[in-house]
Amino acid sequence: MPQVTVCDAAFADVFADLHKACFSKAWNESMMRQTLLMPGALGLIAFENDTPVGFVIDAYSVDQADIVTLGVVPAFRGKKIGDLLLETSFEHLKQNGVADLFLEVAVNNPHAIELYRRHSFKQVGKRPNYYTRGDEKIDALVMRRAL
Repeated sequence: MPQVTVCDAAFADVFADLHKACFSKAWNESMMRQTLLMPGALGLIAFENDTPVGFVIDAYSVDQADIVTLGVVPAFRGKKIGDLLLETSFEHLKQNGVADLFLEVAVNNPHAIELYRRHSFKQVGKRPNYYTRGDEKIDALVMRRAL
């Protein structure tokens, strides 16, 4: 069973490597460090036998938060690591007084949408042309979950 650990900006290189393994338009180490140094940033990494296999970064203030980015490396998808990352994230955010959690997800990412729906996220909006992938513009669903 993977272990999820809170990791700060000292792990920016690990977050960047994970992001690169998960997404074609990856954030570099500097972007990760800047994000993790923001007030209210929460970074979690899932480790399987000391190997980082997934991550989530949240940003929170007062009583609400956003999932900034979440990913599981392809070889470990389908093993409930995303579920574990979300559940651990929920626990930490609740401990910090967060009542509502928001996210954006590409409309053409059915696996992520299903993951979020399994965890009681509901669509509350839509952002047209939110993501750019090459020449393609992709809408994003805005989803919310009460904690």
